[in-house]
Amino acid sequence: MKNKIKAKNKEIVLSGMAVSPGIAIGSVFVFRTMKINVQELQAEVADPKQEWDLFNKAVKKVVQQLDIAQAASQKQYGDEFTEIFESQKTFLDDVALLEEIQQEIELSASSAPFAVSKILSEKTDYFINMENTYFRERAYDIMDLKQKLIYSLLGIDFDYNLSSPSIVVAEMLSPSDTVQFNRNFILGFLTDQGGKTSHTAIMARGLQIPAVVNGYTLSKLIVPGSTVILDGFTGTIVINPRPATIERYKALQEEHEQFNRELQKEIALPSVTPDGQHITLMANIEFAHELSDVTKNKAEGVGLFRTESVFIEKKDLPSEQEQFEIYKQAAEQIAPLPLTVRTIDLGGDKFLDNYSAEDELNPFLGWRAIRFCLDEPEIFNMQLRAILRASVFGNIHILLPMISSVDEVIRTKEYLEEVRQELTEKGIAFKADIPLGIMIETPAAAMLTGILADYVDYFSIGTNDLTQYVLAIDRTNDRVAKSYNTFNPAVLAFIAKTIETGKLRGKPVTLCGEYAAVSEAVPLLLGMGLRNFSMNPHLIAKVKKIVRIFDIESCENLYEKVKELHTAGAIEQYCKNFFKSKVPDLKFLS
Repeated sequence: MKNKIKAKNKEIVLSGMAVSPGIAIGSVFVFRTMKINVQELQAEVADPKQEWDLFNKAVKKVVQQLDIAQAASQKQYGDEFTEIFESQKTFLDDVALLEEIQQEIELSASSAPFAVSKILSEKTDYFINMENTYFRERAYDIMDLKQKLIYSLLGIDFDYNLSSPSIVVAEMLSPSDTVQFNRNFILGFLTDQGGKTSHTAIMARGLQIPAVVNGYTLSKLIVPGSTVILDGFTGTIVINPRPATIERYKALQEEHEQFNRELQKEIALPSVTPDGQHITLMANIEFAHELSDVTKNKAEGVGLFRTESVFIEKKDLPSEQEQFEIYKQAAEQIAPLPLTVRTIDLGGDKFLDNYSAEDELNPFLGWRAIRFCLDEPEIFNMQLRAILRASVFGNIHILLPMISSVDEVIRTKEYLEEVRQELTEKGIAFKADIPLGIMIETPAAAMLTGILADYVDYFSIGTNDLTQYVLAIDRTNDRVAKSYNTFNPAVLAFIAKTIETGKLRGKPVTLCGEYAAVSEAVPLLLGMGLRNFSMNPHLIAKVKKIVRIFDIESCENLYEKVKELHTAGAIEQYCKNFFKSKVPDLKFLS
């Protein structure tokens, strides 16, 4: 590939991962960091105390760098990205982490740079091996901190000066790197590493900058100053494009910019179908800083607040007070809209250091989520207390993950009653009538919805896990992942059954998996009777546009036709054709 990339007169088209929508056309600015030979950093040191002092000075310098980057971000963008920088600084304040590095320096007589590289590489491996995409991409934050600490220890600085509009190409970009560049000169980001929920991708979407992860090592191969096109919709990368290609993408770029302007004009419009049916569109969030996106995109509340980040980012058990502050702040920020707090879904690939299940052969079918919580009442009750205490500051709902039996709900309600009595005895205020719901993400829960409706206030369908469990497919296994498809009629049957039960029993039903924002799936779900969707906040404007195009009767007719089809491929294609027949000119919705 090296020779091809440097062949200036040859147009090269590559496929990457689109992480922020838009089209970028321009010359390349290659942001290269210095590669350090870790082995050369290892040396037995005569004075471990001196190395520890050097490390502490480096930490202070990196925190100062993050403070400067955060201040620059706040000056340009307000508080939109504050939480991203705070999370990195919190990691550097983790006592357990600092102790590990200190022990490596003192017990192994390691140099400070080597100790940093060793310990933070281990942390990176821990996160990058997780199945959960969000936590896997926290590995890039740790890699960034490792790099910053080593550079600080070695006295290395970098130049962020962009002198003209450019596409920034890098192996990896951290949030602090991102805000160092002059925003007026950034056309797009092209990185070797990252993902859709990496902090840089979140910032790129927030700043409306096209971004693509190339999956190669283009930062090492591409010639600075080369002309490149980034397609943030498809992930296409065009290096040395021909004039005709540039003209084609310029037309697409203008079309998208015009579409986006119109979409933003409509963001405040009601989410109502042409025949007058209101559809509730809420947001899924992983982290508190995303609440600004919830507000900006006019979500009607948070349909899913995944709380694992509160526990796993530091790989330690957060106190009740720490949890309370997070839930309180979130509830206050979006009140009176609902904040649906899902209790911790630890297990599978997400464990605290002292609560692992090393011998489990099938962890995703094992000790996780509600099963873990019910076996660890001290952890579960602490979270329930924090949630109840925060309930007086907003409109909090509680959501239980991975339910597969009525017994699990009964036992949870017993824990809740214990916590209520405890808070009452201490004179601590809480709301007594917090709605309690369950995730429908196992076949057992879907089959039992008629009975479970007697015990809960609402259902929330988690299509990611439901699809995995109904089809018995590990979506991380490349050999079988191609068959992972929520359009499979068996999965759709469980979704339809849950919606129907909710309607019959007067229980609200929300769908909060990724399927909620699949364009061609939205009309199908409307036809099934779904009226509450929850999704990535950046996708709400798109789904609202779709809702305002499709009338309920045509969606119901679509569903009736789909019930006659027997394969996932046939159903998906029929839904795509139906969608395109209604919106042939709105390519950016598909």
